[in-house]
Amino acid sequence: MNPLVTLCVLYLLERIIKERIKKRKKVKAPLLPSPCGLKSSKDKNPRVRLVPLAELLGRMAATAEVCDANSQLIVSGELRALHPVFQIYGRRQVFSGPIVTLKVFEDNVLVREFLEEKGYGRVLVVDGGGSMRCAILGGNPVQQAQNNGWAGIVVNGCIRDVDEINGCDIGVRALGSHPMKANKKGMGEKHIPITIAGTRICDGEWLYADADGILVSRTELSV
Repeated sequence: MNPLVTLCVLYLLERIIKERIKKRKKVKAPLLPSPCGLKSSKDKNPRVRLVPLAELLGRMAATAEVCDANSQLIVSGELRALHPVFQIYGRRQVFSGPIVTLKVFEDNVLVREFLEEKGYGRVLVVDGGGSMRCAILGGNPVQQAQNNGWAGIVVNGCIRDVDEINGCDIGVRALGSHPMKANKKGMGEKHIPITIAGTRICDGEWLYADADGILVSRTELSV
C-alpha cells in the first residue's frame, strides 16, 4: 500500500477513536437506586419516590423484604404475617389488594355470590373454619373471579377442581384440596373481623402474597 494512503487511514482511525472516547465521557453513568425501607403511603418524604407495593410484588417476591424493612409496623401490629399453613394455587403466585372478609362453614353460597360481583382488584379472604371435610371453592367460581377482576382468594378451608384453578390467572391460597362439595344453605357473615392462621383480619385491610407467604397490613404500603 502507498505510504501516504496508509498515513491517511491511520489518521482517520485515530480521529474516529478520539470522537468515540469523547462521546463516552459525556454519557453519565445511571444512578443506582439507594436502598429504602417500606413506608406507609401517608409518609410524604420528598426524598423518596413512593412506589406502590403491589408494583413491587409484581416484579419480585418482596414479602420478606417488607418484613425486614418494617420491624416497627410488625411490633405495633399494623403489619402481620399469617402462619405458613396455605398451599399455593392459581397461575398468579404474587398478588395484593384490599381485603373483603367472609365467614362460612362448609357452605359456599356466599362465596359464589361474592365472586360473581366485580372484584376491582380486591382479595376475598374466607374463613371456612379450617374445615377439611369438603371444598368451599371450586373451578367455576374461580374462573368467574378471574373474569370479574378479583386479585386473589384466600380460603381457610379446602378447594377442589385444582387443575382448573391452576389454569386461572388469579392467586388462590387454601389449606388443601378435597373432592367433596360444600352445602348450599347460604349461611355465613360478611365484612366482619375474622381470625385465620393465627392472624386477626378486618374488612378493608390490605393483603400481600407471594411465594414466601402472606402479609396483612392495616393500610396500603408503599416503598
